Amino acid sequence: MSADDETRPFEYPDSAGYPDGAGFLDEGTTAPVDDVTLRAVREVDRPSDDADSEIQLRHRSEDHVYAALIDGKQIASVRYDVEDGRVIIRDTTVESEFRNRGIASELIADALDDIRDRGTQVTVQCPVVAAFIAENGQYADVIAPER
Repeated sequence: MSADDETRPFEYPDSAGYPDGAGFLDEGTTAPVDDVTLRAVREVDRPSDDADSEIQLRHRSEDHVYAALIDGKQIASVRYDVEDGRVIIRDTTVESEFRNRGIASELIADALDDIRDRGTQVTVQCPVVAAFIAENGQYADVIAPER
């Protein structure tokens, strides 16, 4: 970059496609733009009723895994252990090509509902599950009291 190079802010066009002098992206608008983009991707990327494949949720208790599958292939999982009569949720994973579609949220909700139905409580070590519970207060009763 030479001394003659000039740095200019990039202006985003208005809804008609023309720069209007007020379309600059700054630190204050980056997050809202990202949120809008993510919401749009989620809406477009949801499977339709006539999709060839459907996501199935399974509990494999022998492996201590709640799994999401498409056409028999595991695409997401919530792994846990059982200690002293409680479930310890260790981690949540989603294959990269299936992220940002709400699959983890559905899988976590299904796992927590199943754990509640079994009359068991959880200790959460997974930050994804902890964030999910923080945003979905209806699952607070599943959390085991600290020992």
